[in-house]
Amino acid sequence: MVSTFISGLINEESESLSSQLGLWHHLTLRNILQRKFTGWLADSDHLGDFLQERSRTAAMRDTVELRAWKLNEVMLFLRIPVPEKLDIYSLNAVGTEIEVQATALLRKVDKEFCGVSPDDMVRYLLIKIINNFSEQFKEKDNKTQDKIIKNILDILHSMPEDKQDILKGLLSVKEFSTDMIRKAIFDHTLTTALASFMMMVRYTIYYEISKVAIVLSGAVSLYIAKPYLKSFIPLFIFLFSPVAVASIGVGLTWWTDVYTNRQIRSFLLPVMVMSSILASAKADIESARIDIEFPDDSISNFIDHYNHRYLKPA
Repeated sequence: MVSTFISGLINEESESLSSQLGLWHHLTLRNILQRKFTGWLADSDHLGDFLQERSRTAAMRDTVELRAWKLNEVMLFLRIPVPEKLDIYSLNAVGTEIEVQATALLRKVDKEFCGVSPDDMVRYLLIKIINNFSEQFKEKDNKTQDKIIKNILDILHSMPEDKQDILKGLLSVKEFSTDMIRKAIFDHTLTTALASFMMMVRYTIYYEISKVAIVLSGAVSLYIAKPYLKSFIPLFIFLFSPVAVASIGVGLTWWTDVYTNRQIRSFLLPVMVMSSILASAKADIESARIDIEFPDDSISNFIDHYNHRYLKPA
């Protein structure tokens, strides 16, 4: 049995992986300044388009190569020794260490987080994201709102009936309906209910809730983390205020660039680990539906590809 991170990584799809790697390599201080970071968060300039183009370039690679590339980048960033050759035991050990270090990293970069397990980390990040539901929804036009509500209803109805009953109880409703979902989004009861719901269930339902976040944000993969990345804004305001620039001086420009890029990646990495953990939940759901076990050949194929890898940024 491999770690949750690894079992998810082996199941992650090209679209998710390429989005993550596009952000990982190109959401840099230089690109942020050139394309106006705050404007990107408001979907009003070119940084989002630039990152999507970089993601499309990465997506041209084989999916197994993208998985190996992501694992390599995460190990290098966390300073986990990169093994020349992987086997099932070292792969599991690496995955477990990544889960532990990602959780510790989130505690370091986000002082509000005090969890100690990958489960705590996933739940915290998803709650942080869904807390922005109502504000994002209100910014959409009526046609988009109707589409979002329909997709959310489809997701809720796809949940196991016992889980649906729990969520209905939290929302104090007998059935899910269009009007009910719209009202619950506007008055924030949906976000409150989903946050409470996640305190009562585990990964398989987390995956369903992450799909709601994706539907509402109108984005895929790591773009669900855009609300979370807003916490960077005060950092950039400080770094590039006249006082800070004068204090830093020209001689420290390189250091500032390197330091800030590492801070950006420090926020991104826990979300990347969360993405793999949620992919593991998706695999568990699909396996349960067709009554099969996790395919061992996919682990073997991944290990074989990793041991013969040649990776370079897109």
